[in-house]
Amino acid sequence: MSSQEQIFREFLETYNRIVEECFHRCIYTFNYRYLVDDEIDCITHCTSKYVNYNQRMAMNFADIQAKKMMDMHEQAEAQSQQPLQMMNNQINDNSKPF
Repeated sequence: MSSQEQIFREFLETYNRIVEECFHRCIYTFNYRYLVDDEIDCITHCTSKYVNYNQRMAMNFADIQAKKMMDMHEQAEAQSQQPLQMMNNQINDNSKPF
């Protein structure tokens, strides 16, 4: 499965969760063909709440991932510098007079 398919699948799962949750919270009468005003207000509030929550969560996740990548990059640089420092120390130790 490609990454685009995975992203689309996650979007659909999120969308379906929002629809299901907001439907159960907000739809309480089936006497009319259309939604009543209270249901419309509830649906609007519910969906905006979940969309905003998901956006904040995605932004926080992206920030955490970026920090992890920076930490991994810094660790890799530090590890790649260790052999060079050891070689320099050995050269300096060998060049000292007895």
